[in-house]
Formats: sequence, structure tokens, C-alpha cells
Amino acid sequence: MTVTIGKDGSISAETHGVTGSKCLDYIPLLEDLLGAETVTSEFTEDYRRVATENTASQQQSQWNS
Repeated sequence: MTVTIGKDGSISAETHGVTGSKCLDYIPLLEDLLGAETVTSEFTEDYRRVATENTASQQQSQWNS
């Protein structure tokens, strides 16, 4: 995880190697540690890629049933 604090006091964070929705588990932890509140958030390619792969796997499982 990379946490950046801007000159204006704004804080941004980006997870690395965290796939799918697991990254959302870090938001409350970071807010508590930094005494901050999330204003905006964006999903990375890792989040979207894993979500797509999981959907494809689920569809294949249904077809094989």
C-alpha cells in the first residue's frame, strides 16, 4: 500500500497486490489510523480484472452443472 500526504494535507492511498473487493477492507482501517474520512475512491485494474475472472468462473461452473 502506498499512502501519500499532499502539501495541502490531503491523503491518498493505493493498494498493490490486493485483488477484488478485498481492498475495501482497508478503508476503515486507514480512516482509523489516519484520523481521516474517505471523500472519493476508485477501483484499480486489479479489482476489475478479478471481478471479471470470478464472473467467468462462476458462469463456467453453472454450465458444467
